[in-house]
Amino acid sequence: MNLRRYIFWTIDRLKGSSLRKNYQHTTSILEAKDKNWTKTENSNRLLELLNHATETTSFYRGRSFKSLEDFPVVNKNMIRDNFDAFFSDKYQKQQCKVASTSGSTGAPFQLYQNKEKVRKIKADILYFSSLSNYELGEFLVFIKIWPKLLPFKLKLNFFAKNFKPWNILNLSDAAIEELIATLNKKRTPISFLGYPTAFEKICNYIDALGENPIQFKTRSIITISERLNSYTRQTTETYFGVTPLSRYSNNETGIMAQQLSAEDTKFRINDSSYVMEILALNEDKKLPDGELGRIVLTDLYNLATPLIRYDTGDIGIMEHDKNGRPFFTEISGRKVDQLYNTSGELISSHLSLRLLDYGTFKQFQLVQKSKTEYHFNLNTVKRIDETKLISDYKVHFGEDAIIKINYVDEIPLLASGKRREVVNEYYT
Repeated sequence: MNLRRYIFWTIDRLKGSSLRKNYQHTTSILEAKDKNWTKTENSNRLLELLNHATETTSFYRGRSFKSLEDFPVVNKNMIRDNFDAFFSDKYQKQQCKVASTSGSTGAPFQLYQNKEKVRKIKADILYFSSLSNYELGEFLVFIKIWPKLLPFKLKLNFFAKNFKPWNILNLSDAAIEELIATLNKKRTPISFLGYPTAFEKICNYIDALGENPIQFKTRSIITISERLNSYTRQTTETYFGVTPLSRYSNNETGIMAQQLSAEDTKFRINDSSYVMEILALNEDKKLPDGELGRIVLTDLYNLATPLIRYDTGDIGIMEHDKNGRPFFTEISGRKVDQLYNTSGELISSHLSLRLLDYGTFKQFQLVQKSKTEYHFNLNTVKRIDETKLISDYKVHFGEDAIIKINYVDEIPLLASGKRREVVNEYYT
């Protein structure tokens, strides 16, 4: 018996089973065979949200509408500059949770979440985690950036949840050796949640050893916040014995989508919590399935700070399966991380992964410095065939492209603890 899980659900039952009801509703939406029922449920929820926003927030108050598309597209800067105008007068701020982001691509951002939204985030975490083979109460190593000194309350929370926090900034060879040695003493299977950067560093360490020191059994690996590239996915599977699944989420909204199986790289969209749209890159025009555009969401559960047609800043492609279920077939990262050729045309940021054809790298990064200048920052012990790389990449960038190759000892992390494989310093 998992004692922590039993205690968790017992406490919820004593409080009226609000989380279990939310979890069951989440499951019923995401696993419904009758998509017409799902569509009706979400349409009713959306209408309630839109009416609520036009009645209780000064930003939307009095707006007449016939559909979601009658609302403007908003972004972090608009909400930050009109913070109080987006807050619903139905709520008291002190009764809401403050959700904030680290601001890895700009200034920090925060908003308020009502209690039902907080419960929905928890329900989504429980649901999508179970699909990756992790169950509540099992031992979980959580690798991200943590404070140097964890508050006592946070330590107590981790103990209750059976979490082991590990700072991504503490991944030197010695620290990785210590982490693996500690985990090798565990008798129960171990699950992981963390940035792909962390698993990449661990795999690079094991590559250099020449043998796999991992003796513990891995149950589940979920990666967050960064794109999971094919190298990290494959080497993590080799050394940990489990294929990592990528989760698309953020602090201000929760889980937006997640990969569901090792055999499939597309992301199941969490349409139990959001209405997703793909809009053109340079205008608020809705795009059909299969076209690359801006990921724009409407949060069905945040009534304290309604997020209606919220531009996430990310780029992706959405499609629907034969049963009408929505998926992202591609999530390319933030708009500021996109690449353009010398003619100003958008090209795939996944071109960075072609670098793996030219050698083995501890780290790599592709930076567009200007309209025609591109830099490859490579952390590697062996130089590559520079002439071939430059020739091959000019096919994608343009024959007039200026390509420079820089050999570096380290590609620094952002303040958030993440690392960007693709950076555009020109089109910002």
